[in-house]
Amino acid sequence: MIATPIGNIEDMTFRAVRVLREEVSCIFCEDTRQSKKILNAYGIQLPSYSLHSHSPTARIDEACKRLLNGENIAYLTDCGTPGLSDPGSKLVNAAVNSGIQISPLPGASALTALISAAGIVQKDIIFAGFISKKPGRRINELEKLKQYEGIIVIYESPHRIHKLLAAIAEVFPENELVIGREMTKMYEEFIRGTAIQIVSNPELVKARGEFAIAISNTGLKKKSD
Repeated sequence: MIATPIGNIEDMTFRAVRVLREEVSCIFCEDTRQSKKILNAYGIQLPSYSLHSHSPTARIDEACKRLLNGENIAYLTDCGTPGLSDPGSKLVNAAVNSGIQISPLPGASALTALISAAGIVQKDIIFAGFISKKPGRRINELEKLKQYEGIIVIYESPHRIHKLLAAIAEVFPENELVIGREMTKMYEEFIRGTAIQIVSNPELVKARGEFAIAISNTGLKKKSD
């Protein structure tokens, strides 16, 4: 399970490059076009097979069959660490159930990159990934997250970022936010303020690039029965 850059191609680890060059016979990946950009950047030639959220279970079975036949394969997500908001966990689950050894190659992750730059002094982190596109369900999911004390991290695309921020302002109006946009890329920026402050100034958040949002949720410990 190989972590890949979340934007800056130089964030590929030495170990990941070596393993891809020397130890695997093929890769399964979320998007072969994205993965080939990485392979080409490092002069690596490997057969690539897509394994995304809509792939049939037969594709996972194919990967496990290769492993059981003695091959070493790698799984790459579009960007970041496999198993976070991608099909990597399904492959790992199937492999483990087949008695196959899993080896993680850590590296870039939007979750940890945001936390490292947020400056929110809390030890608990709740990772929510991408929440629902539907307005009512989106609010319900945020309300459920409100019961947790810690840093809540959510991912979002540029197409829905302002709708998500409006929903966050409805549920967490005075909570401090740190928004990471285009992290590790040329136009990387971090936007800080309360949810209401940010929503009241929509020009602060350009709807371009990928987003990771940290919500500081403090002082909300659940009452004991």
